[in-house]
This record gives sequence, C-alpha cells and structure tokens, in this order.
Amino acid sequence: MIPRVSMRRRSAEVAPTEPMEKGNGKNQTNRICLLVSLSLFFWALLLYFHFVVLGSSNIDKQIQLQPSYDHSQPSSSISLRVDKFPLEPPSKPPKEPLVTNNKPILPPAPAANFSSTFKPPRIVDSGSEKQEFKFIRALKTVDNKSDPCGGKYIYVHDLPSRFNEDMLRDCKKLSLWTNMCKFTTNAGLGPPLENVEGVFSDEGWYATNQFAVDVIFSNRMKQYKCLTNDSSLAAAIFVPFYAGFDVARYLVGIQYLN
Repeated sequence: MIPRVSMRRRSAEVAPTEPMEKGNGKNQTNRICLLVSLSLFFWALLLYFHFVVLGSSNIDKQIQLQPSYDHSQPSSSISLRVDKFPLEPPSKPPKEPLVTNNKPILPPAPAANFSSTFKPPRIVDSGSEKQEFKFIRALKTVDNKSDPCGGKYIYVHDLPSRFNEDMLRDCKKLSLWTNMCKFTTNAGLGPPLENVEGVFSDEGWYATNQFAVDVIFSNRMKQYKCLTNDSSLAAAIFVPFYAGFDVARYLVGIQYLN
C-alpha cells in the first residue's frame, strides 16, 4: 500500500506544470503576431510615403515645367503654319477697253524654223578696243608661210658676264684638284680622246666634263639660224647661265679640306 501513495503524490505534484506550459505557448504566438503586424505597418507607411508623398511632389514639378515649354513652342509652330498658307494671287488690273481701228486684221505669218536657219547677230562694241598681248605676234609668225623661221624664233637673254663668261676666264678656280680649263675647249666638248687601243673612231670622241653641258648648249645656240633680237617674236627664250660650273665651285669647300 505504501508504493501507491507515493505514486499519487508524484502525479499530484506534476499536474500543475501543464497549464503553465500552455500559457507560455500562447504568449509566444502573441509576440510573433505582434512583430508581424508591426513590420507590416512599417512597410505600409514606407510605401505610402514613397508613392503618395514623393509621387505627388514630382507631379507638381512636371505641371510647373509644362507651361514654360508649351509657351515656347507656339511661336515656331505658328510661324510655320503661316508660311504654309498660299499667298493671295495679285489682283488683276482692270482690262482696258480695246481700241479698234478701221484696219483689216491680217492672218498670222507662218512660223519659220529658227533652229536651222536663225543665227544670232554678232554684237560689236566699237567703243572698247580689243587688247592684244605681246605673244600674239609670235603666234602670227606661224601663219607667214614665206618666212622659213616663222614660229621658230629664239631670243637669247643678255645675262651679266659673271653668270657665264667670267666663269670661263676663271676656269682654274672652278675645282681645287682638276684643271677645268681643258674641258672648256672645243666649244665645251673638251679635248679629243686618244684612240690608242683602237676602241673609238679617230674623230667625234671628246673627254667632256659633266659640268660643261651648259657651255656646249650655249655655243650650239649661237649657231642657230633663227635667232631674233625682238623677244615678242620669239617662240622660246634661252638663258645662257652656266649652272654646272657655278655648282662645281661649291661642291668641295673648306669644310671638306679640314
């Protein structure tokens, strides 16, 4: 009988804890519901502030900006529309009354073919004289068939002697190591080549210097048959400048000797 009593006491002692656990479970569910409702309320306030308060302020700004834009547009649009309107045709002057004479009315003349027979008249201005250039005389010499030099005249320009003849007199100073005087002989052709081995012919071969070409050409030009002292008749003008000898004096200077 003793063990039974002890079992009842334990069951009696354990029984009051069950309602406490049930109370704790209800409190936890209430707290969770409260947190969920608070979070929903916070997000509702946030969305309301964003869409209602901020959205209305943006709409007000757009409404304020639109009138200024609308007022600036009509001026151009109106001007374009006004320009597109067709102009009123000018009023026709009143027709004058026809004055009739007692002359017979002739039938119209037949139309002529102007495309093949009509030639526009030449307009001659007698007040202004036609300007004639100097080279026109040289061109007209070609038409002169009796002149064998027509269109072939050459005028030799008269240069100062320091550009040609003085260089030939000072031919020893043209080169530091070569005597250029021998290359000025035979009208610039130079001395004849010695045909020792029989390679060349006995005549027509010369030791010509490359800088003496201007001298050769100048001497050949002096032998030309159609020279003229009138530059307006000349078809060409020759300038006897010995550029080769002028360059040869400065090819080898003091800077190379040092």
